[in-house]
Amino acid sequence: MSKQMKMAIIAAIVAASVIVAAYFIPAQTTVNIEPVEGEDEDTPRAIAAALDYVRISPTYAFDGIEDTIKIDKISKTGSSPAEFDITVSFESTHGGFGNREGQMLTQVMTPHMMQILVSDGTVISAVTDGTWDEQNHQYVLKHPSEKLVPSDEQVPAPSGPVSDYASLVDSIKSRGIAVEPVEELDDSPFSTPTKVISVGGATIQVYEFQSESDAESARLTVSEDGTEIGTSIIRWMDTPHFYAKGKIIVLYVGQNPEVTSLLEAFLGNQFAGM
Repeated sequence: MSKQMKMAIIAAIVAASVIVAAYFIPAQTTVNIEPVEGEDEDTPRAIAAALDYVRISPTYAFDGIEDTIKIDKISKTGSSPAEFDITVSFESTHGGFGNREGQMLTQVMTPHMMQILVSDGTVISAVTDGTWDEQNHQYVLKHPSEKLVPSDEQVPAPSGPVSDYASLVDSIKSRGIAVEPVEELDDSPFSTPTKVISVGGATIQVYEFQSESDAESARLTVSEDGTEIGTSIIRWMDTPHFYAKGKIIVLYVGQNPEVTSLLEAFLGNQFAGM
């Protein structure tokens, strides 16, 4: 075989290797994969599906940085068809999750970890930082962090329905639940101070107005999803729940179903929130 022919064959082999690598691993992507037991032809397909999904996911598509994408971990289940649990990390130029168009943003480099579940080459679940559901565009439901702490203080049943701050506190205490004032802040999204209280360990914000009509006017300034109050756009760190009754508006930011059930018992269904 001539020297020229040998060189041509080597060049062809190298070119083919580059093409295969480019097909399975998109450009500018660093892949650091832990060994997968029983790896087969489904593994590269699952990796490609995960990487493709990251690029179109709301959080990454908004402000993700391309050369920061990398696969940190991949594991395979024994189910049929096999499911791949793939963790992909990347960085964004702002804080927050999802499509943040029109929101007030913190301009800071933010690292993210997206856990992606792939089945038969299709992404069936994608959660960023254990907090944001990329497919359903919402915060994920978390388990209650703690049980509501009962109070040793004996409090008589409230004399009537909740209508203001004092009657709300009395009503909650009548259930044997500890209620403690935390602080009162002049900084408020409404025209009244923010009264912060601890209800069985959960933080609740109460806004008390001069009259029910004032409370109703304030209620109408809150958007349906709770992310806008008047002209202000708010990025909550967790799921907001707004309630209103009489002269008060009550805000709980969190996902403890015991807290939301308690507030609904006294205040009715939330009028805004996620």
